[in-house]
Amino acid sequence: MALVLRSLYQLYNSLFHDFKGDPRNDEHGFIGLGSPFPVLAIIACYVYFVKVLGPKMMENRKPYDLTTVIYIYNIFQIFFNLYIGSVAIYNSYWNGKISLTCQPIDYTNKTPQMNRLIFATYLYYFSKYLDLLDTIFFVLRKKFNQITFLHVYHHGGMIFAVYIFCKFLAGSHGTLLGILNSFVHVVMYGYYFLTSFKPELKDSLWWKKHITQIQLMQFAILVVHFINPIFFYECGHPKFVAAVGVTQNFFMFLLFSDFYYKAYVKKRLTFLFNNKFLDHQHL
Repeated sequence: MALVLRSLYQLYNSLFHDFKGDPRNDEHGFIGLGSPFPVLAIIACYVYFVKVLGPKMMENRKPYDLTTVIYIYNIFQIFFNLYIGSVAIYNSYWNGKISLTCQPIDYTNKTPQMNRLIFATYLYYFSKYLDLLDTIFFVLRKKFNQITFLHVYHHGGMIFAVYIFCKFLAGSHGTLLGILNSFVHVVMYGYYFLTSFKPELKDSLWWKKHITQIQLMQFAILVVHFINPIFFYECGHPKFVAAVGVTQNFFMFLLFSDFYYKAYVKKRLTFLFNNKFLDHQHL
């Protein structure tokens, strides 16, 4: 155990003190990309608030009416994510400046296109903190049933994952993740905007369940994407990093599949079974 802890400590010193990550972050003046401990502290505070402190504070209070706040928040998220995704894809895959099959980590690449891509990556990192407001709104509106393990794990995990990407891997093979996720968020917050503006649309919008299907497709594409530099292409991209990408996205695919089954498939099967049983009873 002591050997494992010492190895982890040595790895931490190597990455965050000796190496310090992508030097281009310093050139751009990006803040919040130093030690991982403030990031981990924010995630810990987030989890504690939404799972313990927040529900306890709201226990004897009426739900807050956040209709206007959520309305503005959703509009902002739509255009912010659209901007991030558009800038990122135009300065990467759209003009062929980076490879879709295998893109190495190259700290010497300081072209204007790469600088814009790194800037969009940093905005994407910042957007993951804004996403935490989703859960804060659930707490203040006493929608505790929506604060699931999947929801909290996804939001907290994304912050740390994108922090690592910004600090060490910007402009490399994982760029596709941020691009896909940004456009998925445009669709998702578009749905949230419409339903916050007109709550009666929740039961009438046919594409409600298709948002989860899009998310599942996103994770499936990313699993294949991260498999490429492991088995099929060689560009110097660390295979361990790609393996983490495969594992994490496959895990998310399983979690979202479980949610999709319980929210849509299982309910539909139960409805059909009950109707069939009632019809049989009337025969």
